[in-house]
Amino acid sequence: MSQVDEFFLIEKYFQNIGSKFLSKKNFILGSGDDSAVFKSTNNLCYSVDQNYEGIHFPKSLPAEFIATRSVLRSFSDISAMGARPLWFSVALACDLDEKFINDFSRGLNKVSNLLRVPLIGGDLIKTSQKSVTVSVSGETKKNSHLSRSGAKHNQNIYLTGELGLARKGLEEIKKNCNRNIYRKKNVKRFIFPELRLEISNSISQFASSCIDVSDGFIADLEKILIPSNQGAVINLDKIPRIDKSSLEDFTFGDDLELIFTADKKYHKKIMKLSDDSRINISLLGQTKKNSGIKYLLNSDEVLFPRKKGWNHGKK
Repeated sequence: MSQVDEFFLIEKYFQNIGSKFLSKKNFILGSGDDSAVFKSTNNLCYSVDQNYEGIHFPKSLPAEFIATRSVLRSFSDISAMGARPLWFSVALACDLDEKFINDFSRGLNKVSNLLRVPLIGGDLIKTSQKSVTVSVSGETKKNSHLSRSGAKHNQNIYLTGELGLARKGLEEIKKNCNRNIYRKKNVKRFIFPELRLEISNSISQFASSCIDVSDGFIADLEKILIPSNQGAVINLDKIPRIDKSSLEDFTFGDDLELIFTADKKYHKKIMKLSDDSRINISLLGQTKKNSGIKYLLNSDEVLFPRKKGWNHGKK
């Protein structure tokens, strides 16, 4: 399909995505004005992420999946705060090919309907390299949001799900452009990550800290422990993972599982939550104030390199 006018594309493909959810999310104005307007009596969470072709998604990835992956990655941050999704906006840079725009819009619609949130605005610019900037918002009840820095001494450390699916999915996408691969479980984990909203909303009442695994398990765990002045002995054998022959699943990002800490008295409640949601929640160890962080695998200590996960500033 041909390249066409920016404003025509916005009106045709983006204007009404999720508009049916505007009133339920307390919006006075949605997309179409210089700014959206909404009202809220709860605490609001806000996050923004950039996604670049060749860095955050391969060049071969279809437009629909660029959209689903980019938006769901951003809403994972909202999940990590124990918040409920409210809205999203998207700034898309591409060559303005109408087929690409149409497919991208289909992906946005899928996320909008899944999370029941409206697209409230954004931007569209013409450029040769594709990029997607996503802003998201969520809300929590007053004083019930989660943060990274609240871990306390002698608390349990938990991880949802398993590690490595997104890594294996990305490897398959790079090797095979066949459309059928997008039905595979590990590939779906990369292009349509499953958010842990039910769990995060439940634990927001008692967990002391939380983070999503976006930069790698080791790197993200330390983002909780170090700001909280806590150490730990982590039993890596307790973590379900795809490839037990290497350590890559501990350092690769994009699994978007949750790491969280909580007092030991909540353990039975957390295990019941795991059973009810049918999502595995693993107990990995306990926090220890002002101590180092030690990782054990098969009873042996594992030393990870300085680059423990994804970091744009390091090679």
